[in-house]
Amino acid sequence: MQVSDLAFRFKLLFLGFLSPIFLCLGLLLSSPYWLGTNDPYQKSDVAVLEITDVLPNRKQLKAITNLYSKSDFKKLILVSKEDKSQNQLIGPFEIDQKVKEFLISNGIPNSQIMTLVIPVSKMGDTDEASKNLLKLAVSDNLGSILLLTREFEKRRVLNIYKKTLTSLPVKVTAYSFPSEISGSNWFLSESGMKEVSVEFVRYIYSYTRGIL
Repeated sequence: MQVSDLAFRFKLLFLGFLSPIFLCLGLLLSSPYWLGTNDPYQKSDVAVLEITDVLPNRKQLKAITNLYSKSDFKKLILVSKEDKSQNQLIGPFEIDQKVKEFLISNGIPNSQIMTLVIPVSKMGDTDEASKNLLKLAVSDNLGSILLLTREFEKRRVLNIYKKTLTSLPVKVTAYSFPSEISGSNWFLSESGMKEVSVEFVRYIYSYTRGIL
C-alpha cells in the first residue's frame, strides 16, 4: 500500500469517526460553561420550585426558608406532576406533602404555599410549568417571579420561563441552591457526573426542540 493511500485512510478515519468523538467529549467537558450563569436574582412576588422529579434535600429547603425570612419572595409555588404512576414508592403527592411539612415547620405559613399540578408533557416539565405559570401570572397580575433551581439547570430553566413569559411585563430571575458540585470538580464524583451530563442532554434537547 502506498504511503499516500495510507495517509488518506487515516484522514478518513479521523474525520469520519474520531473527530465527532472528540467534539462530543469537548462539549461535555465544557458543559459547565454552557450551563452556568451568574445572573443575580431579585426580590419577587412569587418563587417557583419544581418538585416533579426528586425530593429536594434539607439544605435546599432550608435555603428556601432563609430566602422567605429575608422577604426575597412573598409566596411560594410548588410545581408538581400528575400522579399517574403506580410503580413509585413515593409519588408526586407524597413529595409535595413532605416538602410542605418541612417548609411550614421552618417558618413559611401554609397560606403562602400553593401547589401547581401540571400534566405529563413530551416537551418537558419545565416547559409545561412555564405555560401554566403564564396563566397564573395573568390572573394574579404578577410583576416578578423568582425561580429556585440547582446550579447547572439554572440557565435552561431561566431561559425557558423567559421565553414563555416574554409577552408579559414580568421580571424573571433565578436563584441557584448552594452546591458542593462546581465547574471544577463535577467530574470527580458519580453524582456530579450524573447531574452535569443529564442536564447537558436536557439543555441540548430543549435547544433543538425550540423550547429555549
